[in-house]
Amino acid sequence: MSIGRLTLSQYWQHVKKYKKSFWLMFLLVPTSNILITSTLPFFFSQTIGALTDRNFGDANQFFIFAVVTGLFGVIANLIGFQSLVFHEARVVGALRRETFRQLLAKDMRFFANEKIGGLTSKYIDYIRSETTIQDIMVIRTLGFVGSLVIGTWVVATRSTLLAIIIVGLVVVLLAQVKLSLWIRRNWRRERREIRSEIHGHVADSLTNQLVVKTFTGEKREYKHLERMAYRFQKLFMKDVGFVIGEGSVRVLLAVSVQIITLGVGINQLTVGNVDIATIVFIMSFLQLIGSNLFTLAELLNGLQEALLEAQPMTEMLAKKNLVVDKPTASHITNIKPEITLSHVDYRYEDSKELVLHDINLIIPAGQKVGLVGHSGAGKTTISHLLLRFADVSSGSITIDKHDLRDFTQESLRQTIGFVPQEPLLFHRSLRENIAYGRPNATEEEIIKAAKQANAWEFINDLPDGLDTLVGERGIKLSGGQRQRIAIARAILKDAPILLLDEATSALDSESEKLIQDSLTDLMKGRTSVVIAHRLSTIAKLDRIIVLDHGRIIEDGTHRELLAKKGVYARLWKRQSGGFIEE
Repeated sequence: MSIGRLTLSQYWQHVKKYKKSFWLMFLLVPTSNILITSTLPFFFSQTIGALTDRNFGDANQFFIFAVVTGLFGVIANLIGFQSLVFHEARVVGALRRETFRQLLAKDMRFFANEKIGGLTSKYIDYIRSETTIQDIMVIRTLGFVGSLVIGTWVVATRSTLLAIIIVGLVVVLLAQVKLSLWIRRNWRRERREIRSEIHGHVADSLTNQLVVKTFTGEKREYKHLERMAYRFQKLFMKDVGFVIGEGSVRVLLAVSVQIITLGVGINQLTVGNVDIATIVFIMSFLQLIGSNLFTLAELLNGLQEALLEAQPMTEMLAKKNLVVDKPTASHITNIKPEITLSHVDYRYEDSKELVLHDINLIIPAGQKVGLVGHSGAGKTTISHLLLRFADVSSGSITIDKHDLRDFTQESLRQTIGFVPQEPLLFHRSLRENIAYGRPNATEEEIIKAAKQANAWEFINDLPDGLDTLVGERGIKLSGGQRQRIAIARAILKDAPILLLDEATSALDSESEKLIQDSLTDLMKGRTSVVIAHRLSTIAKLDRIIVLDHGRIIEDGTHRELLAKKGVYARLWKRQSGGFIEE
């Protein structure tokens, strides 16, 4: 299936949910167009013809027909457009919600390869394109095509020659439009891609303002944007220049056909093959065709543009996730938080090289285990596999002897509290950030978690307290404050399993102590897997696993591993600033 057809198919899944408003819109909007632009002019022309022949009885009759037709056209237009507005609002709302839901369901591999600014731009373009496509196909195109068919049929019943001229004009103009679309398709695709790049670059630069300013990168960022904007401008000017040129050709063609038709019509009138009413109708009909075909050309261009804009998101939504729930996946309930990794191998989808090699590890319920090793040893990969951000290439990971793949991803992650190395905060209130893992928590529970995380003191000193907005990614807070909010969030979630990727940034001694106290409270009574960097944390853990190039090379307590005088002992010996060197 082509991308364009796939886009229309995706839209149709939402359109068909609201059949009543769709059919009212689909039938009445084009019908009103046909009545007003074809049927009404026909009765007007017949009225003029009857008046010319001084046949006042027929003139009155045709005039009444015109009034009734106009009245029905206005009513159909009113009901049709009300249905369209109602239908469009509901469809766009449903499309916006469902597309966002599908994006949230994408796996972490997907987000690792996408710029958030560009992704946001594609999301907006995809939603906007549905409105454009619906307007073009229902409001404009169907009504015009209906008017064209009926009008041409009326002309054909009176003069085959004039009908052939009209059909010839339509065919030539449509061929010219198709050629135009073919010539412009690459320019428009490039414009869309550059526009997405611009949006992504703007979002990337603004998000990383701290780096931009501290490394005086404002001019570099501006220059980079300027180059992209110039490329976009050149393509835009090329496209517009072509449109102006083809528009002139189209005007010449339409005027020429009108002159030819008028000449032929006068000749036909002279020999008695047509009457004056037919000539009046044909000339008004040609004006309609000329103006609408110009519009139709832009509509078809607009349709192609809308399909092109929707294409990136269409492809993203159609792409299958690497991690999916099995049809038989169940929810985790009342499990013993014992974790077992059996002969686990892992490699990235696009790589043959193993990141993890035959990992065998049993973590009893309630044990606190530290993962230690150089950068790239596989520590973070293990935490991602436990969260099912990816699936093992071979082997298995179980909780309470149940394979992770037997659980739904949602219920699995509900049993795991996660504190990342760089705390991720929403640009929302402190209250919302702390309660994110448990939105129905009471005020007392939120405050209790904040106190346990040693965050309540600084929160209470803020003018708005828990209602304080933290800024983009928590920029209004210090590093230590962000870490304590992330810990409070994990405490409030109260999950039986904890994954902790300790921050490697050095903090002042007061923040260091507060965070260590918070982590001690956080790990109490929980099965904890810690990617450990801090010496004070490592020494307190029940067990330490040393990884090297994706393999477990040492396993034991802090004292046992020091006594072995192996890799861990060397790492410990090379400690720097309170951290194990990676």
